[in-house]
Parts: sequence; C-alpha cells; structure tokens
Amino acid sequence: MKKMFRTLAALTLAASLVGCGGGSGGGQAAAGSSAAQGQENARESAGDQADTQKSAADQADAADQPNAADQAGEVTLTIASAMVTEKPEGDLEQELADKYMELHPNVKIEFISMPAAEVSKRIVTMATGDNLPDMFFVPNDFMPQLYDLEIVADLEGLLGEEWLSGYNPNLLKDAKINGKMMSIPWYASPYAVIYRTDWFEELGLEIPETWDEFLEVSKALTRDTDGDGQVDQWAFSMVGSRNNSGEQRFVLFSKSFGADEIYEKEGKWATDIGTEQFKAGLKYFTDLYTEHGVVPPGPTEVDYSASMELFTSEQTGMILSGPHSLGFITTTNPGLEGKLGSFVIPRGEAHVSISGIGGYAISESCENKDVAADYMKFITSKENAIYFGQKTGRMPTRTEASDDPYFSSVLFKGFLEALDYAVDPETFAQYPALLDTIGEAYSNVLSGVATFDEAYGTLVEKSAALIDAEN
Repeated sequence: MKKMFRTLAALTLAASLVGCGGGSGGGQAAAGSSAAQGQENARESAGDQADTQKSAADQADAADQPNAADQAGEVTLTIASAMVTEKPEGDLEQELADKYMELHPNVKIEFISMPAAEVSKRIVTMATGDNLPDMFFVPNDFMPQLYDLEIVADLEGLLGEEWLSGYNPNLLKDAKINGKMMSIPWYASPYAVIYRTDWFEELGLEIPETWDEFLEVSKALTRDTDGDGQVDQWAFSMVGSRNNSGEQRFVLFSKSFGADEIYEKEGKWATDIGTEQFKAGLKYFTDLYTEHGVVPPGPTEVDYSASMELFTSEQTGMILSGPHSLGFITTTNPGLEGKLGSFVIPRGEAHVSISGIGGYAISESCENKDVAADYMKFITSKENAIYFGQKTGRMPTRTEASDDPYFSSVLFKGFLEALDYAVDPETFAQYPALLDTIGEAYSNVLSGVATFDEAYGTLVEKSAALIDAEN
C-alpha cells in the first residue's frame, strides 16, 4: 500500500486528463462523452422472453446449490456503475441485480452512478479517502493507473481457474496490466465497419478485405441518386474531428498499415510515426476526402454524433464503430432494421480492432469479495450475457454466450471476427497528448490548413519530442 500513497497525487492529475477522454472501452472502445455513449447504447430487441424464462429457471436451479452469497449472512454490495443511469443498459443492470437479490435475499446491491468519463478521477479521490465502493467500473484507459494504486483484489483467485477458462482469451488478456487482472470483463464492444447490406446487394459489391478494395467499394457507393448532378450519397461516415472519437478511430487505420504509434523497446518508449507504414496510413485516411471525395464535406466537423446522423439519415453507407451503435441506428431510423451488417476493419498489412471491454473490479477493501465474485459470475453467465447482449448490442465475453447463433448473424459477423484482432491496450502515460498530436496532423490536412508533407513533418517532430521527454 505504500506504493499507492506515493502515486496518488500524480494520479489525481492524470486521472482528470483521462476522464476528459470519455467513453469506456473500450476506453479503448468507444469514444466520445458519456452523453454520446448513452446515445450509442440504445438497442431494443424483441423476442427474448424465452431466453428470459430459461435464465430465470437456470438461476433458480443454481440457487438450490449453496454458494458464497448464501453463506455470507446479511451483505450489502456497493457498486459504482458507469451505466446505471443510461438507457437501456441501466434498466437492464438493475434488472439483473434485482434477480440476484431475489435469488439471494440476504444480499442487498446498491448502485452509485459514476459516468465513465469521471470514473478514474473519482476512484482516485475515493482511494485517497479510504472509502472505495465494493466494486467499480473500470474504463480500459484507467487500467495502467489503477495498477499503480494497488486497490484491486486478486480477481483470478476469486473467480477460479475453471471459470476463467470460459472467457475469450483475447478479452481476458485485455483485462490485465503486467499480468494482473484489473477487471472482470462483462461485455465487449469491438470495432468493425457497419454497412448497408441492401446498398451492397444493389450495386453487386463484395465485402472488402483490403484497404484497396475498400476504396473501390467506396467509389461505387459515392453517387448522385437524384440525378441533379450533385453527389448526395457518400460511402463512409468519417469521424474527422480532433478529439478522442476521431483519434482512436484513426489509429486503427495506421495500425492496420503496420504502424504502432507507441510501444516499448529495450526498456524505452518508441514509435512508428516516422515510418513509411504510418505515413501510408495517414495518407490513405486523408486521401479518402481530399483526393477521392468518398466522405461527406467538412469531415473535421464530424464527431461521433454527427457521423451517426449521416448514417441514420442514409447519406452514408458505412461507419466505423462498435456493436453498441446498432441499437441507436435502428432506433433512430427503424427503416434500417434488417439492412445492416458488419465486417472486420480492412487490412493494409493486418486486420486490427479493439476489444472495447467493460467490466468491474472488486476492491481490495471489500469485506465480501466472494459474494462480489459470485455476482459477477451471475451477470456474465450464459443466459444473462446473451440477454444483455441482445438488448444492448454489447457482446458477451465468455465463449459459451458469444457462440450463440444470434452473434454469428450478418449483423454481428464482423464484430465477432474483430475479437480475434484486438490490439493490446496502450500503457503510455502521455498517450492522450500523443493522440492529440496525431489528431492535429490529420485535421490540418483535411481542413487544408497544411499540406500533407507539412502536417506529417510537424507530427514526426512533436511526437518524437513528447516521447523523448518521457524517456
């Protein structure tokens, strides 16, 4: 615990910066403010009553077997949730908690609302005051700092080897920092390309595997549909804004070209920003607008919300996002139901994605760790995970649930495949600042403020200086 107190002051400042990044998961995942996340998360599915009944029956059978919750006496679990006030996630989380409490009347679950963008700052503050909740949501970009705080219980020991073996191994890897498990993954929101299946069928287009094929598809999708001589339908909802939403999406382009923006080499930080691979990725990304015109005008003004508006208003046919966006799309435009699919992000050298995991840590100070672990097993169990995924678009983290036919449909095909290409989370302390230098570069090119060579040269210089300062 000595280490925790040595780092708290520095982490308070760092956490406030991380909080401004917004989103969870996929910290790595989904970008934008908590309000934007709330919009992303609205998914209403029908026909789940049978699953609900089956889940209740299975849980009732399980309740007949003694477990930690049944033997613990009167227990209150406090849980800092990042989604309890969102729709529909919040209602579903409360529903699951109510079911657990019904099965275990001696357990009381109390939620503390804590927006994802504020979790890191608040948890640092609560750790300082020694008043942590029993469990708390863990944004992925908070994990490196959380590791330094030393406030997370031994999650692997609490869950057990048998239970851990049921997780998708890539997702379990993303829940760890330096080999220590920082959170229990509840759901995944990997990034893939959502596309209009009906437009692809109309034009006889194949799913693109490479970025060259993506460009050819994009040219076909960009067209004048009303015959007035002006383009009114574009291929791609590019998020070209200089913020976390745009920057996190862009680095998936550059990574797919074989360039890692930051990594450790021989005990020091290094970057591929000065390589031909990164340069090619940046050029391809900006050329989509400046040379090929396959994205709508004014991309630097398009944040996540605007990109979704372009897609839901049927001005674009593809968008890069997570499965949690599917519900918002069909809720906003019900006419798109049955007309959507997903495919894995095309490759330059390799396919890439992010896992976009979201989950909970159990505090070391929790007095009923076994009960907290039992609750996490309950909400991530097969029936509950499928039910939650169908209602929200967030995918299960355990293979027994993700193997359900619902998640192998054309709608989820790309997202399911993307889980195999999830990159490791970044641990560079100045990562937000590095992302901002990258955002400045593509923004200046897209807006015409600088030529490509000028913007790229400035990026190389600034990123090198930033990394040298950390080394």
